[in-house]
Amino acid sequence: MIQFNIIEHGFKIANAIPRPYNPAIDTVISKVTPEGNLMGGVIYDGFTGGCIFMHQAGFHPHWLSGNMIWLVFDYPFNQLGVNKVAGTINSNNKELLDFNRRLGFKEEARIKDAYPNGDLLVLTMERSMCRWLKIKPKIYKDAVQ
Repeated sequence: MIQFNIIEHGFKIANAIPRPYNPAIDTVISKVTPEGNLMGGVIYDGFTGGCIFMHQAGFHPHWLSGNMIWLVFDYPFNQLGVNKVAGTINSNNKELLDFNRRLGFKEEARIKDAYPNGDLLVLTMERSMCRWLKIKPKIYKDAVQ
C-alpha cells in the first residue's frame, strides 16, 4: 500500500538516509506491506518551482516496484510541474550512486571534500529523460492513501 505524508515514515526514512525531515514542509510518499511494515519511501524538499530535491531509503528489496516507481516521479514532474528532480549523495556511497544512475539520474555538480570521506554529488533528472513516466499505473491495486 502506498501512503502519503505519514510523519512516522518521514522520520524513519530521514534517519536511514541520514538527513533532516520537517513534516511541516516536506512531502513523504511511502510504501508499506499489507501488515503495515514500512518497505521504503521518498522525502521531497527544497521545492523551487522548477526543481525539487528527492531523497529515498528502502528497507525491503521490492519497495520501489509497481505503482510506487511511477508515483515517485509523477508527483514531482506532473503534480508539481517541475522540470528537474535533484538529490545529493556522498561520492563514496557506490551502491546508492549505482542505484540512482540505474534510475536515470546524472551527475550535474560535485563539491570536492564536502564529506570527510568523499565529495558531495548533486544528481539530477530532467522530466524529458524520465522513462518511469511512460509506465501506465495499475488501477490503484496498491490502495493509495
